[in-house]
Amino acid sequence: MWSEHQKGLYLAVSLIGQVQAVLGDLPKEKRQIFSDLVNALEERFAPSSQTELYRVQFKECRQKASETLPGLGQSVRRLSNLAYPTAPLKLRDTLAKEQFIDALVDSEMRLRIKQSRPKGLNDAIRLAVELEAYNTAESKTLNSMGHLRHTTGDERTETPNSLVTAVSMGQMTTWMQTIQNNLLAITKEIKDLKSQREFKQKEEDR
Repeated sequence: MWSEHQKGLYLAVSLIGQVQAVLGDLPKEKRQIFSDLVNALEERFAPSSQTELYRVQFKECRQKASETLPGLGQSVRRLSNLAYPTAPLKLRDTLAKEQFIDALVDSEMRLRIKQSRPKGLNDAIRLAVELEAYNTAESKTLNSMGHLRHTTGDERTETPNSLVTAVSMGQMTTWMQTIQNNLLAITKEIKDLKSQREFKQKEEDR
């Protein structure tokens, strides 16, 4: 009984002409695996009715909310192979690249990737991943700076209040001292008046 590897090897060497181009779409480690070869052939040479359906799906492909960029690239590549099974590999890669860029949710990222003119789908995916990492890092930096500005602003707000409080306490101390001095002066005047009255009373009694 043949193993999976033996069947894959036999099928691979049996491919001729346009069918042999399927091998170029597969990674080297999958080119002699029977099940992977069968799946690739089914995708490449699907019935025409399904091909039209795949083309519609390919053109309407958009990045989902939780979908990663490499995951989106893989979906676009698969649909490209299904939608244009007989097209040359280079053409399918170009179509997949363009559709991948159009499928991105971030409009600024789409513009930057187009300006970079990626050579193929893999290049476009790499640029998108790099831009995403840069945007994430930039967002964290801005958030940190915003927090720092907010903290500094609070400190600046607290400083004048502290000065006002210090001035108020100083003024209050001065006022209290003034009041105390006035009370002492009044008390002294009262004592002097009492002494004068007592002296006059004694003089009158004589």
